[in-house]
Amino acid sequence: MIIIRAKYLGFCEGVKMAIEKTNKALRESKKKIFVMGPLIHNRQVIKKLSKEGLKIIEDLNELNKDGILIVRTHGLPEPKIKKAIAMGVNIVDATCYKVKSLHKLAKQLVKEGYQLVLIGDHDHAEVGAIKESIKDNVVVISSPDEVEKNKLSRKIGIVVQTTQREENFSKIVNKILEKVEELKVFNTICKASILRQNAAYELSKNVDLMIVIGGRDSANTNRLAEICQGNAETYHIETKDELKKSWFRGKKKIGITAGASTPNWIIEKVEKEIERICTKSK
Repeated sequence: MIIIRAKYLGFCEGVKMAIEKTNKALRESKKKIFVMGPLIHNRQVIKKLSKEGLKIIEDLNELNKDGILIVRTHGLPEPKIKKAIAMGVNIVDATCYKVKSLHKLAKQLVKEGYQLVLIGDHDHAEVGAIKESIKDNVVVISSPDEVEKNKLSRKIGIVVQTTQREENFSKIVNKILEKVEELKVFNTICKASILRQNAAYELSKNVDLMIVIGGRDSANTNRLAEICQGNAETYHIETKDELKKSWFRGKKKIGITAGASTPNWIIEKVEKEIERICTKSK
């Protein structure tokens, strides 16, 4: 039995930056540190940061005026950031730079008179932040089938959630192209997401089993699982405790990939547990 890691897996640069900024604030500041919603979509990392003093809130009214608010990787709506600043709260911006670019381009399209179409998951934090910032000028479409269900103008501007699959993005754009006179498109899918998706796809074609590690609420991890399922028996787990002996019976090649919010220490624990299970089963 051999275990093969995908060429690209685990923490992306945006997540690394957010963790570093949060750890720095926790380490150096005597003030209370808050984040609105989870910093990243990984429960194990959030649990660890919470033990170190990070307080997760759902409403700005839970903030202490002398506290520090960390803006999560997925960003926050502009009105909320402005309200926090008006309250006198210090802001540490941990928004992923790709998400910032997405916000900037979305505003640019609206300013230029385009009806904004945001390709993404309706309930994703990244999508929610843009919707609340731009308000009535955005239509969210998650699949090609939804194109027909929305009333679109003849002049459309498109951006896409940074963790979407390129295949879904292309299908939706082509469908919209059939209906409009003018179309301006920005492919805002993160390169790190594309690299992880492509690496997972290639690996899953050459193994007997794929283990996908990451939060079940992580969009990019769920995309990896979807991709792998098309090629190999695939299991999506958060920790080593979810591994089952029966999965590995008769398997010679086992592939591992992990979402962009999955730290290396979780990946290593999963890999060691797979080795232990397979060695014990011999």
